[in-house]
Amino acid sequence: MIMTYDFIWTAKHNKDFRLQLDKAILSDLNNEICTDIHRLTFLPKSQVVIVTAKSDTSAFRNKIVPKKITYQALTKMLDGNWNNIAPGDITDI
Repeated sequence: MIMTYDFIWTAKHNKDFRLQLDKAILSDLNNEICTDIHRLTFLPKSQVVIVTAKSDTSAFRNKIVPKKITYQALTKMLDGNWNNIAPGDITDI
């Protein structure tokens, strides 16, 4: 089972984690947020978040397809608007 987007489910059910993501999106500084299995690297200059496995040695590294997601697409995903994501807003790395 691919688990690339499981952090979205976590954000929907954990207000503190969602707040952490929202703050990272609004920040002018590079940020990194890790879950038990994900590493989310926020790059404000390019307005993207890089989603990877937490580490190269993680048991989940084969279940997480590395992605580059625009902030706009991430916000839509967090709000449940998956159908309104523009082509190219989510790309494989």
